Amino acid sequence: MMTFLDSLVLYIKHSHRMIGFPLVVTGLALMLFGWRMWKVCVILAFGTLGAAVTAQIAGAGEAQWQAALVGGLVVGALSAWPVKYSVAVLGGLIGAGIVTYSMSTMHLATGTVWSCAGAAMIGCTAYAFINRQHVVILVTAFMGAVLLMAGVTSWLGAMPGLYGTFAGLIAGSSLVLPFILVVPTVMSSFYQVAEVRRLNIDL
Repeated sequence: MMTFLDSLVLYIKHSHRMIGFPLVVTGLALMLFGWRMWKVCVILAFGTLGAAVTAQIAGAGEAQWQAALVGGLVVGALSAWPVKYSVAVLGGLIGAGIVTYSMSTMHLATGTVWSCAGAAMIGCTAYAFINRQHVVILVTAFMGAVLLMAGVTSWLGAMPGLYGTFAGLIAGSSLVLPFILVVPTVMSSFYQVAEVRRLNIDL
């Protein structure tokens, strides 16, 4: 069954090529200046997670996008106050998601995966609460990388041969997609950290 993420990727691929321009520009803006608007980025991140989870629960159908919109608005609104605690929860969710994704290819027992994900959630939440500045930069850098790659994907849709090559690489190895997102995320994180330290700003 097609997931909400699959539907979104197909929509971006087959959408008009012009949609790639605002996605790329917004992605680059977040990668360079995300720390300046971190509160909005955190709310948007929670809204995106809420939309994805709600759409997955609703299942495929005409009501999926409506459910995603409502779920995104509700979760985003709940995360708006107090946003400094929402950052900690978001850091925990990211850590748990990375652990779950990494262990999903190891054919481990479901209980083991959930236990490790829960431990990662607790540990990463605590780390994010103590080191809010670094987590904010990481989140905005990652969001920028995702939007940048989404814009590039919409442009690749006009080149079936090249798009098929990248799709084949992603399907053939579970490491390709994380690598594509990790590289711009790390580069953006280093840049933003340097800027924050240069300006001596405490987020």
